Amino acid sequence: ILFQPLSRYPPLINDISFWLPSETYSQNDFYDLVRTIGGDLIEKVVLLDEFAHPKTKKVSHCYRIIYRHPERTLTQDEVHHIHQAIEESAVRELGVEGRF
Repeated sequence: ILFQPLSRYPPLINDISFWLPSETYSQNDFYDLVRTIGGDLIEKVVLLDEFAHPKTKKVSHCYRIIYRHPERTLTQDEVHHIHQAIEESAVRELGVEGRF
């Protein structure tokens, strides 16, 4: 049995980081938000880094979002609009403070 890749089209990878709100925050809410906006173009969302500022005690998360279209190669311009919408929605709906 030979391995067959799921897609021959290359992924586009963008990172997003933000300070978490002081009240409750759920990673699942962020994952849902990304999948709602990006739809089938989102292949994977991974928490890359969690950082706590030593003086302010604020916590920051950095996520890697992997975009891939199953039938064609995506351009960075196409993905930029989706990524920007994710950033704006995260600030508006989850109350995070963007670091982008």
